[in-house]
Amino acid sequence: MGPTAYLRATGTEHHVLALHEKPQAGLLSVGLAAADTAAVDALYSRAIGFGADVIDAPEALDPLAGGGYGFSFRTPDGIVQKISSGVETHRDRINDRKRPSKLSHVVTRAADFPKLRSFYCDLLAFKLSDATDGIDFLRCSRDHHSVALARADGAGMHHMAFEMPDLDSLMYASGHMRAKGYELEWGVGRHSGPGNNIFSFFIEPNGFAAEYTTEMEQVDDATYPQRDAQWWRENRPRGGPCAWGMATQRSERLVKARLGKLAADVDGCDAAISHHVA
Repeated sequence: MGPTAYLRATGTEHHVLALHEKPQAGLLSVGLAAADTAAVDALYSRAIGFGADVIDAPEALDPLAGGGYGFSFRTPDGIVQKISSGVETHRDRINDRKRPSKLSHVVTRAADFPKLRSFYCDLLAFKLSDATDGIDFLRCSRDHHSVALARADGAGMHHMAFEMPDLDSLMYASGHMRAKGYELEWGVGRHSGPGNNIFSFFIEPNGFAAEYTTEMEQVDDATYPQRDAQWWRENRPRGGPCAWGMATQRSERLVKARLGKLAADVDGCDAAISHHVA
């Protein structure tokens, strides 16, 4: 493996994205944070009991990646998950509302929904927020979803989403992207389905779909009404995928990127997403 770059957002997390130089673009791993070392050990025991493809036992992690304590294993479709606690944090937040504050969520492609839903919910204790004909939305915090499973052939990344502080920040960031030569592939709009979040989509140089998002719906475990695909077929607001009726069409390039058809053709780097929200 070649050089690695660890990229932070404006929050205190050591990094939210790691880029590793490799011959071909692809998703290397997804990182999830546990509360403490005891939680890491408990999840390791559950992974063993679940029959997961465990890569290593809990141990001290690379100090260049923020250190901490954790272990790795694979989902049933082969995507590496890294569980960690005690990763180094930055002392201060960055006061820049035009930059993302955190990684909001990651969506992976999944052909076998029942097996992967069981993997996340039964092993990792995620909760199902909503299910549509195309995507299962899973949560591990008050955010409506932190992980989602997109019904599509082949394992890999569907898209990654970065949280902006508010709509004005998202608009500034989207304008900055366009000024740098990256055209909007979908948006700016507000999702008319699960999450109700505002979005804008771009495609980064390695062919991955990247989203800016804000105003993700906040969920109360005691009162949130989990809704299935039939409910959404009957109750999704009319007017298409954008509640505002503005962002009604995704670009063909975005459709291909979310199916992994652009990254597969790119020489470049692998992405390791550090999603420290568990």
